[in-house]
Amino acid sequence: MLTRTAIGFLFASTLILVLVQALSVGQGEAGQAPVKESIIQVRARDGVFLPQGVLEQIRSVPHIGQAASFLAGQTADGVRVIGVEPAPLLHLRSGDAVLAAVIVQGRGLEAGDALEAMVVGKAFAQKNKTALGLSIPAMLTRDHFPPIIVDGQGFAIVGIYATGDPQTDDQVLVLLPTAQKLLQQPDRLSGVYVTPVAPATAEQMAEALRRALGDTVEVAPLARRPR
Repeated sequence: MLTRTAIGFLFASTLILVLVQALSVGQGEAGQAPVKESIIQVRARDGVFLPQGVLEQIRSVPHIGQAASFLAGQTADGVRVIGVEPAPLLHLRSGDAVLAAVIVQGRGLEAGDALEAMVVGKAFAQKNKTALGLSIPAMLTRDHFPPIIVDGQGFAIVGIYATGDPQTDDQVLVLLPTAQKLLQQPDRLSGVYVTPVAPATAEQMAEALRRALGDTVEVAPLARRPR
């Protein structure tokens, strides 16, 4: 027969074992790698441009979280330009992944900005010695940085972004209509970044987009890397 002391010791030992097992399970779950989020890029095949109307087709597909169009190209004076829609978070492609463009100075592009507004990458700003506090044209007065000339046109910088990748940060971002004019591609897009409602639905969303858009486009889920 077990004594009262032995019973107490056995109960305490069992309780400790249960707690250790619970802690081990919790640490295992906490130590698991986070779910790899994906973002889907829709672009034309063979390097051609998409008609701007494709954006409405994409946004009509169920479970679309965000669909942000862009136009990328290089001006005659060698500046890499990306035209974007104003959004709280912008993504830029780097290889087979997309990087978040974080504003490190100033602000991002906003609805209602002048067409001459520009956000430049950190590497571009350093290379071109962009600094704060200089005067700007009177027509551009709200939170603007010093002006800069791209392809003969004057722009005022409203912010500087960084992704952590020097090559990706050696570009400039302008409003989509401005890029279409600069790159002489009216009503054209390079592609659209689509964020599904939840990361787990990325492959399903890609299939839904392929069915809706047909074979004229390339739909590819890309890894989304944090900065």
